[in-house]
Amino acid sequence: MINFNGEQTFSYEMIGEFRSDEPWIHPRRIINSTEVILVLEGEVHIAEEETEYSLKKDDVLILSPEKEHYGFKTSFGTTAFYWFHFHTNMPLPFKALTGADVFEIKKQLKRLLHFTNTPSYSGNSADALAFLVFEELSQIGFKETSSNSGLVSRIKEFVRGNLLRNPTVADISENFGYNPDYIGKLFKNTVGVGLKEYIAAERLKYAKDLLLTTSKTVKQIAFDLGFTAENLFIKFFGYHEGISPTAYRSKYYNTHINNR
Repeated sequence: MINFNGEQTFSYEMIGEFRSDEPWIHPRRIINSTEVILVLEGEVHIAEEETEYSLKKDDVLILSPEKEHYGFKTSFGTTAFYWFHFHTNMPLPFKALTGADVFEIKKQLKRLLHFTNTPSYSGNSADALAFLVFEELSQIGFKETSSNSGLVSRIKEFVRGNLLRNPTVADISENFGYNPDYIGKLFKNTVGVGLKEYIAAERLKYAKDLLLTTSKTVKQIAFDLGFTAENLFIKFFGYHEGISPTAYRSKYYNTHINNR
């Protein structure tokens, strides 16, 4: 347990990755911990008491302790999500989040899953890393509620929604009807990085997301991202990350998937 000034506390309980290729519905239950669900693939239909949530890829839901939750609708096809349990008396950052950039959350959850399944790491390490996940959730919740409007937010959403087409500054300026120079300056002044750099960073995050959460080959990921050859993707990844895609994937190998 982590104790802050003798008042606020946080303790990690457990984490897992659920995956099913069969029709599935969440069991009905009441637990005494807070649970975070982050969808990796498919749809998850969960109700907490009387409120229903239908979650899609990259959506996040925080379930409160001592409240009944259950599946209200069957999920078909492949269903996959991270589930993460902890205890805290600190305010929860949000209830449900859709359309946000949750790559860092997924990366931290994958790392926490690796820590949990590696015996040489101590329980204190898991507590510390789990709290970093909670902090990242808080930061994302704050950003989404404080700056989820305006042209820059819509540009970010456009980039995330069109990554597989490898969007350019010209594409973005044409879509929003502004001069490319104006778009570029506005974005850099607001975000702190250039639009080209932001697009490259988002493509890199998407690639790392696929490496960590899917079994797709490096070649498949390269073509998913619009690279005409696998070696071009490997060069792109190595230039920005400093290691190969395969080496990056192998950093988080100790994980466990449940399907019940």
